[in-house]
Parts: sequence; structure tokens; C-alpha cells
Amino acid sequence: MPHRIWITLLWVGSIAAVVGCSGKAPPAVDPAPASPTTVVPATGATPVVAAPVGTTPVVAPPPAVANTVDPTKPETKWIGTIPYDVFYDQPLVVANDATAVNGGGSEKPSTPAGPDVEMVKPTDPATAPGEVPPATAGGKTDWAKVMPLDLALEAVKVARTDVNANLQGIAKYNAGIDSIKMNAALIGMLAMIVAEHPEAANWKDKAKFIRDLCYQIQTKATGKGGGPFKETQEVFELITGILDGGKPPEMESADTVPYVEVADRADMMKIIDKSVNDLKSNIGDAKRMKERAPEVTRQLAVLQALGVMMGDLSYDQADNPEYQGFTKNFIDGAAAGVEAVKSDKFDDFQGALSKMNTSCGDCHPKFRGGDSN
Repeated sequence: MPHRIWITLLWVGSIAAVVGCSGKAPPAVDPAPASPTTVVPATGATPVVAAPVGTTPVVAPPPAVANTVDPTKPETKWIGTIPYDVFYDQPLVVANDATAVNGGGSEKPSTPAGPDVEMVKPTDPATAPGEVPPATAGGKTDWAKVMPLDLALEAVKVARTDVNANLQGIAKYNAGIDSIKMNAALIGMLAMIVAEHPEAANWKDKAKFIRDLCYQIQTKATGKGGGPFKETQEVFELITGILDGGKPPEMESADTVPYVEVADRADMMKIIDKSVNDLKSNIGDAKRMKERAPEVTRQLAVLQALGVMMGDLSYDQADNPEYQGFTKNFIDGAAAGVEAVKSDKFDDFQGALSKMNTSCGDCHPKFRGGDSN
């Protein structure tokens, strides 16, 4: 090819290059939009997706954090460095609940559940103001429909064992005061149930004394040191004597008293919180639930009984239909949990825990005030 032609072509190409870099608009062309590409920064930084000109760059989500386990708590599930029990067990269930909390008017966005998630929507208290737990239906509670007597007696034994362990010396007493008071409160509540239960128990006719002695522990275990330790230990020995078939002390005890005089609502909340957290933390799969079925069933039965007791009209605001609705949702959740364990359905068990969580979360902003009762 002649040299002049080569020179001409080079000259034309140079002009084109200059025009392309000058910023002047080229002839109108409709090219297909370029696909965004991911720019990978240095380790530890967040990846950024480079978008076409005129669009907003998209920040890609950070890489998933590998699960870690606290070697001191191998039974607890962890998400990264956060204990699993700070989360709801079925977040989709909770997210899908559009019930307004604390008077809020905005609804939560609806989140569809996956195929293996059963949606559990708590009953709207406002839609069923006439439905109340058995404890408010008039007269004594029909405890046979709420909690089998053998589970109540077993729960008393477990609480008794825990109190006894914390009374093996002043040091253990000092460290376990809160646990002693909580378990003594639970024994007193269960004693009321045993006294009213249609089934027979060897200390049923003495349950009223156990009830009142447990209340005394609440007033004795109020401080650290040898004095409170000795007084608490003496009262507890009277309780264990009655449970083992001995005679009650010479003291006046009414045959029946309103639930509110023994079962403080704040104490019930502490027991509920501890039990639910234990179930969430330690029952993380179907195998674990099956292995600990008797214990899980007992805990859920206790929760159901406390929910029924809390709905009694002796408590402040218990005549409010909305309060009764929240209480009924909690009771239904506990009952559903018992059935889930019996039928070996782990997903239903998790749904039951979520329902109880939701009922408490919805109730507290409206009804939890300074008065514990």
C-alpha cells in the first residue's frame, strides 16, 4: 500500500481519538445498558457494585459472619457473637404480625413465610372481648383442664431442689438470693394450684401452709449475711417437712385467698422470662426437644398455669377485655407448645414460643405499670 494512504489513515484515526476525548457529544446511538460490575476492595471493606453512568451505585451486603460458640455455653445457639435467645425463634411469624403496639397506627410490612414455616397469628383481643381464660369464668379454676397434678408436683420438686442447693451455706445463699425468692414464689403458686386441683396429693390438705411459708421466705431472704440466711433456712425446713409428710407448724392459714395475695405478677413475669429464655436457648432442634420432652412439657405446663392465674379478676386491670385477650394468647401459646412436644412437631413448638413472646410484647406497653399486681 502506498505510504500516502497509510499516512491518511493514521491522520483520520488521530482526529477521531481527539474528538472522542474532547467531551463533545458523539452521534446519537442507543447502546444496550452496561451490566454493573463488582469492585472488590481490600479485605474488611464492603464490596461496591459499579453501576452504569446516571444510576446509583449499589452496596453489596457484607459477607455472612461465621457462627461461633461460647465454649462455656455449648448448649446455647449463637449467631456470630450474639446469643440466639435475643432473637425471636420465628422472625417471619413476628414480622407478619401487624398488631399495633402501644397505640401505634402503622402496620408492619407483610412478610411471606417459607414453605416450612407455619404462620401463627395471635388472636386480636379486640375481636373477642367475651373470651376469657378459665380463671375468670367464676369460682375456682378447673385446674384439671389446665395442668395435670403430676406436672405440678414435679415442678414443686424441681423448685425445692434449687432452693435447697442455694441454702448450703452463707456464701451460696448470698449468691443465690434471687433464685431462692423466685423458686419460693413458684412453690407458693403451685401450692395454690394443688389445693384447688381435683386430683389427690399427699400434702394437698396442707398446701395452704406451704403457700404461706413460701410467702414468708419472700420477706426473709431480703439481704445477705448470716441472719437472713438462718431465718430463710428455718422457714424452708418447715416447708420441706410438710412436703415429706410431716405436720405443719402451729400457725393460722386461710383455706383460700385471692391469687393476687400470693402470686405477685412481677414474680410471675420473672419466672416466665427465665423459662421462655431457657426453652429458646436450649431447645434448638427437634432432636433436643424429643430428648428433653418431659422437662419441656413441664415448663410449658407451668407457663400455661401462670397465664391462667394471671387472668384472675383479683389482679389490677384484669377486667379489661384487651388484657384478657393478651392473656388468652399467652395461654394458647403455652398449650400449643405442650401439644407440639407431644406430637413431636418442632416447627409448631417454635411457633408456640413466638406466640407467647408476641403476647407479652404487645401486653407490656399497655398494661405493665408501677403496680406489680
